[in-house]
Amino acid sequence: MGLILLVEDEPGAAALLRRYIENSSDGHRLAVFGKAAEALSFAAQNKVDLFILDIQLLDYRGTELARQLRALPEYRFTPILFTTELAGEELSAYREIKCYDFLVKPFTEEEFQKTFHAALEMGAQMQAVPEILRIEQKQFLFEYEIRNILYIESFGKRLLIHTAQIGGSEVTDRISGYSLSKLLNMVPKDRLLQCHKSFLINPVHICKIDKANRLLYLKECETAIPIGEKYQKAVFEREKP
Repeated sequence: MGLILLVEDEPGAAALLRRYIENSSDGHRLAVFGKAAEALSFAAQNKVDLFILDIQLLDYRGTELARQLRALPEYRFTPILFTTELAGEELSAYREIKCYDFLVKPFTEEEFQKTFHAALEMGAQMQAVPEILRIEQKQFLFEYEIRNILYIESFGKRLLIHTAQIGGSEVTDRISGYSLSKLLNMVPKDRLLQCHKSFLINPVHICKIDKANRLLYLKECETAIPIGEKYQKAVFEREKP
C-alpha cells in the first residue's frame, strides 16, 4: 500500500479522482490538497509514493510544485502524474520535470487506472534499485550504495568515505570539493546522520552507543566514532532498543 498525494483545487475533479483511486482496490492511502504550498509541506514530512498534480492550482502552478518536489532528494525519481485541460503543457512537463505521464481532461476511469497502476509499478521498481550516492572527482565519477556506507569523516576540504565490502572488509576513498552538509543534501532524508562536526554515520550500521563517553560503534568497523554535544540528542534518539 502506497501513499498517494493528490493536488487538485476543483472539488468535483478531486472527488472524481478520489473515487477512481478507491476503486483501484489496492488499499492505498490518499492525501488531498487544493493548494501547492500545503501539499509541499505535507510531502516534506511524509514519504509519498506517487504524486497526482493538477497544473492550474489556486496559489501557483503544479509544474512549479513539481520542480520544488524534484529538488528534494527523496523525490528526485518519484513518479509524477499531471492532470490538465491544456494539452500544450505536455512537452514542457516531460522535458523539464521528467513527469511519468500526462492525463488531459476529460479522461475515462479506464485511462486513469492504466496510467495510475503503471506509475505505481515504475515507482516500486525504482525503490527496489539500491540508492546511490554519486560524487564527481575531475574526470571520474564515484558511485556508492548508501546502504554500504559506514561513515564519512571530514579533514578540512577533504572527506574520507568508509564503506563496508562483501566479506567484512572496509574500503576508504579520499575525495575533495565536498562538505558534509553538501553530502547530506545529496541523499534521501535520514539515510545519513551527522553525529559530530566532522562525522556522518549510516544509522543502520549502529551496534552500540556509549552515552557516558559520547562514542558510537558501527557493525563491521573497529573505529569508535565521537558524538558531538550539539548532535547527541539526535544520535541518542536513533539508538536501537
